[in-house]
Amino acid sequence: MIALIQKRAGEIATTNGHCAFIGFRERGHEVRFFEAAAFDDIELTGEMLVVGGVPIIQKALSKLGIPFPSLPSLPPPLGEYAKRRIWEATLKDVRELVDSGKAVFIKPAANKLKQFPGHVIRNYADLAVTAGIDGGTSVVCADVLEMTSEYRVYVTNGAVVGCKHYWGDFRKFPDFSFIDSTVAAFDQAPRGFAIDFAVLSNGETALIEVNDGFALGSYGLQPMLYAALLEARWRELADSI
Repeated sequence: MIALIQKRAGEIATTNGHCAFIGFRERGHEVRFFEAAAFDDIELTGEMLVVGGVPIIQKALSKLGIPFPSLPSLPPPLGEYAKRRIWEATLKDVRELVDSGKAVFIKPAANKLKQFPGHVIRNYADLAVTAGIDGGTSVVCADVLEMTSEYRVYVTNGAVVGCKHYWGDFRKFPDFSFIDSTVAAFDQAPRGFAIDFAVLSNGETALIEVNDGFALGSYGLQPMLYAALLEARWRELADSI
């Protein structure tokens, strides 16, 4: 497999790209680079894996005739592990919740470009993150939990291969028996994905969301493990051609 890694102004574009470069090189794969402006000129094959931002991945899959994956952030088998209500609504609905005095966490709907960061909305000032976005735009909403730390767990071919802290108190560690149960319950999971967990103020662990493996933040995962996960998911997608 050939890994195509995005550059920007002659440098590898992101930390994730650096991690992938090291991982694929150590796994013995050929590594090539591209700039976004020249991507349309590349003739892709299923044996070429693309490492870049979501817009580039969308273009790559389109070139290969692969439908863009639509993995929900909370797949139905995992609902009970979230320990909170999660639903899809519009920004107009969220603004009406604020009118009623209710707090809610929101983020862009699944597989949409990041129009705004995930954010707890408690008042009109918090709605500033959605300024200029149409009220009919779909968002994912969730009841607010008191979280003390958050971790990303990486899964390749059904096996947990890493866990990386990314927010809050890194000394508040998640319950791995709960994590293992959650991963085991995710039938029909992609061959490569990440699943985020929070440690709550009462010490319990709760599922936050699932993230598809075609474009993931590495968060310091060992490069060979990161590359192997990306490759497993990309081969799965390429096999669907």
